[in-house]
Amino acid sequence: MSHRFTTWWRALSVVLLSLATVTWPSASGANTTPHFSVVHQNALATLSARGTTHFVTTVRLTPAKTGASANVTIYPALTTQSQFSPIVSDAGVTTTAISSTGTFALNCLQDGEATFSVSIYTTKLKSPLRSCHDVTPRLHLSCASSGCAGVYPLRFRLDVNGTSITKWSLLALKTTFITKPLQVALLETISRVSLQHPKRAMGDLDTIGHFASSPLTLSADYESLVAIDLNQSANAAWRSALNKALESPQHRAVDAPPGSIDFAGLSENGLTTQVPQQLSLSAGLIKALTGVYVDSPVLLSGAQSPTSLLALAGAGVSDVVLPENDLSTAPSSTLTWGAPFHVEGAGSLTALSVDTPLSNLVGDTSIEPGRRAALTLASLAFLHLENPNAPASRTVVIEQAIGSTSTTFVADLLSGLRGDPFSQLASLTPSFNSSLVGANGAPTTRTLATSSSTSTWSARNVTALLTLIGAVNSYSQGIKSGEEAIALRVGVARTEILGDANRRQNAIDTAINQLNAQLGQFSIDASAITLAGQGTSLPITVISRAPYTVDAVVHLVTDGVSFPKGNAVGVALSSPTESIRVPTANPRGSSLTLQVVLTTPNDQVVLARTAIQVRIAGTSVVGYLLTFASLLVLALWWWRTNRRRPRGRHAL
Repeated sequence: MSHRFTTWWRALSVVLLSLATVTWPSASGANTTPHFSVVHQNALATLSARGTTHFVTTVRLTPAKTGASANVTIYPALTTQSQFSPIVSDAGVTTTAISSTGTFALNCLQDGEATFSVSIYTTKLKSPLRSCHDVTPRLHLSCASSGCAGVYPLRFRLDVNGTSITKWSLLALKTTFITKPLQVALLETISRVSLQHPKRAMGDLDTIGHFASSPLTLSADYESLVAIDLNQSANAAWRSALNKALESPQHRAVDAPPGSIDFAGLSENGLTTQVPQQLSLSAGLIKALTGVYVDSPVLLSGAQSPTSLLALAGAGVSDVVLPENDLSTAPSSTLTWGAPFHVEGAGSLTALSVDTPLSNLVGDTSIEPGRRAALTLASLAFLHLENPNAPASRTVVIEQAIGSTSTTFVADLLSGLRGDPFSQLASLTPSFNSSLVGANGAPTTRTLATSSSTSTWSARNVTALLTLIGAVNSYSQGIKSGEEAIALRVGVARTEILGDANRRQNAIDTAINQLNAQLGQFSIDASAITLAGQGTSLPITVISRAPYTVDAVVHLVTDGVSFPKGNAVGVALSSPTESIRVPTANPRGSSLTLQVVLTTPNDQVVLARTAIQVRIAGTSVVGYLLTFASLLVLALWWWRTNRRRPRGRHAL
């Protein structure tokens, strides 16, 4: 019975395997849905005097198929910013199309990719461009050449085996010479996202380095930079990537403190000196990693208040970049954007705001890199065309997190901006020129949005933080390790946060424990010492478990001996044990208790303390008396011995 059951089971397995083999190809093909992506598209085209131009598009089909066909349709130019959303979301427009190429075969498909040119004309087209093996797709615009300038929606439709796939994009048409192109301040930020995707982030930095002639600005907060600096295994790769990105003088750097810092609270609680410390941390790390000094503008994140901005102004900050959400009215939602402004209640501080819609677009990884770059460039062209004859230059600030997108997008965007007639990359700093405040009818002053967040400080917070700051500053003076000193300062900086007093106290306690872990690495050998006599030296041994050199001072405290060269001796703790010899004079008594205290160079922080018993082996009053008594007894014995000796007999 067992044999029969096994034979039956094997036969059934063969039948099932055969059925799977027969049905697998059809099932596999049925479950594979065709898809295409826009690898590259010319986002900008210039109409000639005869009213003709063209743009090139490369698409990739997945899975790679032959026999696919395409169709390109153009729609009326956009007139309002609200019309961008359905294009970006790929929903498309509902207006009537202007023109369509009709369906044309993608005979040039190779390895799943096809590149084709689409000609555009207004009156007639004598010689259309040929692509994809003599395919000549064309679009007709019913407008005078000089009046065709605008940003037009494009619909790409591919047909594969009866399946239609649609994607939407934009094309900007230029007709006249542009005297004042839009200034694009591109802020490439290093953040926690960059650390989560280090290979992609370093790839972005490498790509930026290849565009040496394109002005742009890098920023970083100290949280990210210290993680890079202290990660020894990745430090060399990051340092190389950062250096390459900032090698060109056209590439600048700015400070970007974390958005959680309570600048207002620091100012209100008498801790104003900590505001510049927050700013100097990032600047110092950028200088240490790349040798580059930061420019004056500061990139802010998180909700700001007039008090926080005044605290920054008091620390010497004159120019800031604000999140658009901090303002009661987002400039990008109006026609009066692009000029620096003052903030109500923040004194003479000058500000620019990040363009949120454009920043969201460049970071939208759901859109393939090639089409996203085209959408971004066309969006910038639309912003220029909103006020093409503006008397003063206008600046749009775009923030992009390094490592949040592919290097392909970064390269496409920078390449497109390099030859863009509507907009051009520009350094951030010149856009704060005071002459531009209120330019082109923009408001000279903007109002911050009311923040619902509260931040409270307790007396314990202030006292503990002041003590911590003093201790860290004192210990840092003696540290030869820049990395450890920075780590301690960052530990302090992390305590100066928005929020309630309990949360802040927890952060302070964490920083105190971090400092105590460093201070606990030192001790003094408490073994008893014998002082041989007048003028001899005391040997003191200091033990260090710190993996870096620390300058310290050894203090000797006692009434039983004098120190001709002083009782405070400097010592460099560069090895596990360091011994010093301290000259002494006038020892008193036969023993004494010596207090030994190890402190930081300014004597403010005690690193170690101990008591050492010292025995004095030299002469004393008691010693002199004993010696004199011994000599007296010896002399008396000699005298008595000589008197008792019998006299010798004289010879007769």
